[in-house]
Amino acid sequence: MNAHPNTDELARLAMQPEGNEPHHVAMCPECRAEIESYRVIVHDLRMLRDPPEDLQEAASAYFARRRALEDLIARLAEDPALRARAETDPAAVLRKAGIDPTADLVEALRDVGRGQSSAGDRLAARLLWF
Repeated sequence: MNAHPNTDELARLAMQPEGNEPHHVAMCPECRAEIESYRVIVHDLRMLRDPPEDLQEAASAYFARRRALEDLIARLAEDPALRARAETDPAAVLRKAGIDPTADLVEALRDVGRGQSSAGDRLAARLLWF
């Protein structure tokens, strides 16, 4: 496995004992950090007798959305055509990335083309508020 695994795969790995990760996950700082954050959640959920189903679903949705935003930020940094599309139709770019186009995220993408802020800075800041 050379590419970053998807959110579901990292969550599955977080539920297994440490040391069983594929080589990429074991060596990639980004994947290691993400799987460790999942392991904290897994540990906390295991401490509950019967974790509510909606709590588990919410945790999964949070990390899926976070990963989608991080992937979009990386693609925006590398792809001028995507940045141009994000400036003209930010909601469509967000939807295509699997992200609900909230007003804050739409505005952050529009600001990219205006030179008022960097996409990475604005969108990364949004990650803190999910």
